[in-house]
Amino acid sequence: MLIEFTVSNYRSISEPVTFSAVASAAATKQPGITFETGNSLAPHVLTSAVVFGPNASGKSSLFKAVEFFVRFVCTSAKKGSQGEEIKFPQNKVAPDCKDAATTMEMVFSHDGEVFQYGFSLTNERVVDEWLFARTSKHGSKTRTIFTREYVEASESYEWVLNEGQLPGERESWRAATRDNALFFSTAVQLNSKSLKKPYDWIRMGIHVIGANQRISKDFTAQFLQDEKYRDRVVDFIQALDLPIVGFRVEEKQAVIPENAKQILSEKMLSELAKSVEDEKDYRVFAKHKNAAGDTVELALEEESDGTQAMFGMAGPIIDVLEDGDTLLIDELSNSLHPLALKGLVGVFHDKRQNPKGAQLIFSSHETSIISKSFMHKDQIWFIHRPDAQNTELTPLSDFKVREVEAFQRAYLGGKFGAIPNIRRMQNAGAE
Repeated sequence: MLIEFTVSNYRSISEPVTFSAVASAAATKQPGITFETGNSLAPHVLTSAVVFGPNASGKSSLFKAVEFFVRFVCTSAKKGSQGEEIKFPQNKVAPDCKDAATTMEMVFSHDGEVFQYGFSLTNERVVDEWLFARTSKHGSKTRTIFTREYVEASESYEWVLNEGQLPGERESWRAATRDNALFFSTAVQLNSKSLKKPYDWIRMGIHVIGANQRISKDFTAQFLQDEKYRDRVVDFIQALDLPIVGFRVEEKQAVIPENAKQILSEKMLSELAKSVEDEKDYRVFAKHKNAAGDTVELALEEESDGTQAMFGMAGPIIDVLEDGDTLLIDELSNSLHPLALKGLVGVFHDKRQNPKGAQLIFSSHETSIISKSFMHKDQIWFIHRPDAQNTELTPLSDFKVREVEAFQRAYLGGKFGAIPNIRRMQNAGAE
């Protein structure tokens, strides 16, 4: 489970901002919204959280930072060569960020341990890297697994590789680590068994869906082909109050479109043919009951944008619930009715559907999902840029709001700052 994520000097984010999924004692009293980790560092973690903020406030920067963190961990040892530039978007507006390193750190719980892993980097090199861990055993202490720090004066790295916590070919892994790659990734690629556990969680346990990503229907369509998941997909769709009683899927061999055949060379067509050789095309039909009680089928493309969006998300979300993973979705409310959005979040609050503590962290503009009986103050976050340079991320629990019901009125009234400046927009239109 994701416990905490911190980032600085990335896209619109300059100063460090931290998102925390740690639940307060008060939040644990509300059924379904927390999950017990068994670790004293973070005994209870939230199963869902929402980030509110206007456009260009930094919401997407936060989600993209998590996406970059995961991708860099998974690929830094595989791609590139010594001296090659590390490409990522630092903050280009704040003056203090020009020559500063970008820092990212993730704290997460996995398989009975809490891990704290992070790195700092510039376009030239990894500047710092560290990994600490702590088990759930009573009285256990935080252990240093490894640290790595670049010393400018000597133009070399200082290393701490804990022999007791990092068995194996430590010196070989260190020697093989490029300046522009992570030791963590390199060691796993060279068969470090002790680092594989936290690495696998980062690689497979956290998933990010960007605001502009259209989720393919194919993953959910494949779930419908599997008896184990077929009923779960239908139950999931119906739980969101969508009037669908079932689905039918037509599966065909993928083919090269005719227009592609007319414009591509024979060599390119040959390569494309190889790539689609094992690909499948899926045509999905949603079943409805009409007033006479007869079943009527509609192609998925004939359904509303919201229904298509929910169908696309059904497979990935069921997969996340199955494994107890963490899912981040930027602008989740796009194309969704507020009740469908609330139903989707409610799935993660239902321990029968979410027995392993899967998490949903999302951004939205839809405040109507907030109610005292549904979400706690710990789950609500605000992001904004008060000076057009520095992004700030703040939980509702930092504000003096007695009841969550008062949140919507106070938020739209500008109390928390994370809304568009309508007056400025109106004035601009009048000029």
